Amino acid sequence: MLFQLPSFFVFLAAFAAGLALCPRRLVLAYVFLASLVFYAWWYPPYTALILGYVLAAWIGGRLVRAHSRLLPAVVVTVLLPLLLFKYTDFVMTTLEEVTGAGLPHLHWGLPLGVSFVTFSVISLLVDTAKHPKRPFPGFGIVAVYVTFFPHLIAGPILRLHKMVPRLSNIRIDRAAFTANAGLFAIGMMKKVLIADPVGLWVDGAIADPGQLGAIDSWFVMLGFAIQIYCDFSAYSDMAIGLAGMFGVTFPENFHKPYAATSMTEVWQRWHMTLSFWLRDYVYKYLREPLGRVLAILGTMAVSGLWHGAAWTFVVWGLIHGTIMMLENLTGHADRARQTRGLVRAGFILATFGIWTVTATFFRAPTLDVAWSVISGGFGARGAGALPAEAALLTGLILVTLALHPLDTVDRIRRAAARVPAALALPVIAVLVAGCAMIAAGRPQAFFYFDF
Repeated sequence: MLFQLPSFFVFLAAFAAGLALCPRRLVLAYVFLASLVFYAWWYPPYTALILGYVLAAWIGGRLVRAHSRLLPAVVVTVLLPLLLFKYTDFVMTTLEEVTGAGLPHLHWGLPLGVSFVTFSVISLLVDTAKHPKRPFPGFGIVAVYVTFFPHLIAGPILRLHKMVPRLSNIRIDRAAFTANAGLFAIGMMKKVLIADPVGLWVDGAIADPGQLGAIDSWFVMLGFAIQIYCDFSAYSDMAIGLAGMFGVTFPENFHKPYAATSMTEVWQRWHMTLSFWLRDYVYKYLREPLGRVLAILGTMAVSGLWHGAAWTFVVWGLIHGTIMMLENLTGHADRARQTRGLVRAGFILATFGIWTVTATFFRAPTLDVAWSVISGGFGARGAGALPAEAALLTGLILVTLALHPLDTVDRIRRAAARVPAALALPVIAVLVAGCAMIAAGRPQAFFYFDF
């Protein structure tokens, strides 16, 4: 069920009505069941997998709280579905290419949200084992922590100890409703009016990379940098806004990443809940055996592989890790962060350029396609020509970058909250309804749903 489609608003209205009528003692059970319905809308059989994660979090959490030595075995158990669904065929294909032998493949579809759910459950297990004296919440809280529909498919990645008091008080939050509805509407406009049209053009252009000259290759790279930001930050805005309407505060996930002065800073602003998860549950465990610098490279390799079971993602993660290693060794990230004026603007521009070029590995289906687009951008096939949609693409790229400094969760919510609800809510309703009608005519899934 996509947030931007009319079917979701039918679900949302029914959920809100049921929540308003639900007795307080049954709210967690109601939210859990509603979230399972939300998930089952996509492919009902995989709902059993989500239920398995809920049980693993509940039983595993209690086990590691009592016996922390069981943590590695429980974490491996939780990782098994992810390894099976996401990485088995990738490993088999790689072995086939290396050995030339024919190997069996599973050809199983990736369950929606499995990567995000796995990371949320692992953080629950590790934190519980590290802090056994913390009270372990009841089954209802754990079940809603794993399945609460605003974050179930693509995050933000949550931490149990921060969410327990918030999930215990799910309700229709009238005081914060307008501010969060405004945030939801901004996310919807970014997705439907910018990410989707730009993404459709990028999809068509990158399908034939050998025809791309320098101009259209740069449109592909810049277009994808804008698409991926307006797609994923839009989902995060909508998820945070939805949760906020029901009294639950989710952590911020994006904070002006394209205003960063180094790649290290980008990852402190981009998909922040994943970055902090990798810092706390991967980097800290790699730092002792590998040392600080190699731990950065290892963490970013894990980040690349988490994003996708393909060598393009691994290369993308390793490139970012290598750059961040160099920034760490030279102290560039700290120095660049303290600069002002034109020097700072130069670092921001250079960082955005590096992000834009390397993101080609993230988008391309193969390493050959990525290299073809990048080499085309640097003149391998001549200047090329302006695409027919150049005016539209340029306009959307410039609008996104011009508004980027204003595009933060707190700023949007504060702005929406200043407008009286009687005036703001009808405008928000019209914007959301208009975007839903457009989205219904060309439904596009969120990019991170594939992860």
